[in-house]
Amino acid sequence: MILGGLAVAAIAVLLAWPAITDYYSYNASYYDGIVASAAISTILTVSLNLSMGYGGMLSMLHSGLQLAGGCATGYIVVKLSGSWLLGILASVAVGTVVAMLVLLVSLRATYLYFGMITLAANLIVVEIGRDWEPVTGGVVGVSGIAPTLGGELMSKQSFYYVVLACLALAYILQRNFVHSGAGRASMAVRESSDTASAMGISPARAKLLLFGVCGGVAGLSGGLYALQLGFINPDVGLLDNGIVFFVGLFLGGISTLIGPVVGVAFVAVLVELIKDQARYTTLVLGVLLLAAMMVIPRGIVGTWKASRMGRDRPFPAEDETLPDEVPDVVPEVRDVPDGVAALEGSGIAKHFGGVRALDGVDVRIMPGTVHGIIGPNGSGKSTLVSCLTRYHRIDHGQVRIFGAEAPHSAHHVARAGVTRVFQVPHLFERVSVLDNVLTGMRMRESYSWVGAVVRAPSYHRQDRAEREEARELLAFAGLASRADLLASSLSHGQKRLLEVVRAVAGRPKVLILDEPATGLTSDELDALARLCRVLRARGLAVVLIEHDVDFVMGLCDELTVLESGKVIERGSPKRVRTSAAVLEAYLGRSEPVEEAS
Repeated sequence: MILGGLAVAAIAVLLAWPAITDYYSYNASYYDGIVASAAISTILTVSLNLSMGYGGMLSMLHSGLQLAGGCATGYIVVKLSGSWLLGILASVAVGTVVAMLVLLVSLRATYLYFGMITLAANLIVVEIGRDWEPVTGGVVGVSGIAPTLGGELMSKQSFYYVVLACLALAYILQRNFVHSGAGRASMAVRESSDTASAMGISPARAKLLLFGVCGGVAGLSGGLYALQLGFINPDVGLLDNGIVFFVGLFLGGISTLIGPVVGVAFVAVLVELIKDQARYTTLVLGVLLLAAMMVIPRGIVGTWKASRMGRDRPFPAEDETLPDEVPDVVPEVRDVPDGVAALEGSGIAKHFGGVRALDGVDVRIMPGTVHGIIGPNGSGKSTLVSCLTRYHRIDHGQVRIFGAEAPHSAHHVARAGVTRVFQVPHLFERVSVLDNVLTGMRMRESYSWVGAVVRAPSYHRQDRAEREEARELLAFAGLASRADLLASSLSHGQKRLLEVVRAVAGRPKVLILDEPATGLTSDELDALARLCRVLRARGLAVVLIEHDVDFVMGLCDELTVLESGKVIERGSPKRVRTSAAVLEAYLGRSEPVEEAS
């Protein structure tokens, strides 16, 4: 409420600013220009926040993207049509294209290496600006970039409102994108690309979309920059000019929607106050950035939200009674041909150097069953699952899903109906429990990211239905009262249950659970077993990798036992318990499998 009131007051002041400066100052255009410049810087910082905060991509390219957008606007306005609107559109298009090209050549790069690649790309953009004189004007740049209105030069006051409108659009785009399926997919990739792939999200596509949007917003800031100053030259792309954006982002609060606005506003006021000592500006901003990262690493907005006054206060979570009825939203598998395995691996071999992790493994998992895969540590259980779901490339063998050859990428396997929950928890802890489940529904969404940004009717209908379904699934797992809490606030057992619910939200046909019972209380184990039985009754194939033998034996219809990368037994729990091969593998003890656990 407090932040909302402050935001309304700030918007009112910005809208009335030209009138205020006209009344109180003889140099109104100067102060209008300061606010317009800050707004343009905020637009670029919003783009940087989308890239680094929500996409987890360290970008050193943004000052270069601003340069590219400014040059595009300058070329259109001065050398072609003269239309500043076309210039703005060109700046967005050029920024998008440059960003996507850089992303395409760095898809496999991790956080730091991606930053180094974008740094190199920024230097290249600056050099192109210096050498491509017919378009960029070379080192001199392009001048005379003036917006017109009705055949006459646009007044500074009118352009001020143009900039404010663009800032509002950039903020709305950021907010709507972050709260859409595309935004949740980007944050899933930021947290774990493997987990995102398990939910049918293509990490490459998610990164390409997000960085393309970032490039368009950064290009827009460059176009506005050129129109405000009336010129553009390659020095705009130098990294020295980027410090304002980084200081504004980290001071305001990275990964917060309003943080870039607050941070850049603070920096703009500070720079104006020390303008008589302008030679120390970079030093002051550097010290400010260092102090902010040491004292308030979450930034102003992030620190406020983490405080007692700023923290959301949802109703306290209470222990829940599990409902007796199974909701319709729990997935059901129908029309499966008799005798066709839901997931099948034939002759699976995987070698890591001289180590034969898997050596000709056959496994056949039928629909409507719970199939356990057990064995001692190092027997190849997780490697087998990674091969079946294409996280590992197999050396020999074949994988089939309902009789058809499995796709060769993990996210396509997920889209074919096979979803995996990892051994190590992979929750998205910085978002709510509900948002975790909504992320699991990503591959079912039919609206486009553009529809989500403009809040089209199709988006509203599907988003409303998804939220209702997600809450029903959480209620079935006993987590309904925790839906609006951060996922990081859950206990270990609740996190494991949430991962299963998130996987079920994608409506898979095969659900693979890698040691889901580890660390669960007896009540949480009962809830997990109940969920597995319900899924089995609904026709799903549930694959369970587990060391809790009592849990496995009481739940599974069939077991596959691995030892040193080979299958040593398969069959019912009773057969496995009495198998001579299993007895021998587990040192001949009277309770062999239990000792192995």
